[in-house]
Amino acid sequence: MSQEEYLLLNELISDQFGICFPEHRRDVLESRLRPRLRTLLLQRYRDYYLQIQSDPRGERERLAELVTNNETFFFRETPPMQAFFAESALRTGPPLRVLSAGCSSGEESYTLAIQARLQAFGPGPGQLAIDAFDVDISRIVAAQEAEYGRNSLRSLEPSEVAQYFTPLGNDRWALRAPYREGVRFAWGNILDLSTFRRAELYDAVFCRNVLIYFSEVALHRAIRNFAQVLRPGGLLFLGTAESIIGMSECFETVRLGRTIAYRKVGS
Repeated sequence: MSQEEYLLLNELISDQFGICFPEHRRDVLESRLRPRLRTLLLQRYRDYYLQIQSDPRGERERLAELVTNNETFFFRETPPMQAFFAESALRTGPPLRVLSAGCSSGEESYTLAIQARLQAFGPGPGQLAIDAFDVDISRIVAAQEAEYGRNSLRSLEPSEVAQYFTPLGNDRWALRAPYREGVRFAWGNILDLSTFRRAELYDAVFCRNVLIYFSEVALHRAIRNFAQVLRPGGLLFLGTAESIIGMSECFETVRLGRTIAYRKVGS
């Protein structure tokens, strides 16, 4: 990959998906794209760039699969979820609405549903609704199927696997139906508000271990978009390695137990 090809592709990926491959990760970008070039019988990365431009819908969907990081598993970093549901325990009124942004294959979204049940929030229209989206359509399909391998269950005890999953054989398990209720998946792009904005505002947005890969410009755009879909006082939860302290007037930093979150201010 030449310097020019690297700059062209990195700019396109950042503009479309927010993801940035800095110079020290240039080899990662090259290795992820190389098999696709071979499949398309293309000689140069510039040819692939032109292919994306000539087939903006189909090939950009494939590009999203290649450049997104889908590392996720059940019960990953559960204290923020527990803190959120604990704070919401005395809530009355409309159903609690949660958005899982950059949901990948659904492990986090379903973990939210399980944690809600453990803290007496049932699924469905009466108490809780979880919307989830990802830019990689193949991950959305996998999330809707709700079938997982051992890697996705690696932090669960055997008793928890037995409680929440049905064994399918060949080291595959299906999430039991009660824990799928109230969770909806759809394609969406964090950078495009129109793809995930709904009429009702959300009480919380969980977007964890996603923005760490974003360019600075894309990060600010994502923060603005999340502010648009949260109700006043709604909470934004990021990964432990992510922070937006001092980056936006739309949010103030709050501590919920041991968890740092960001509360939307104003109206």
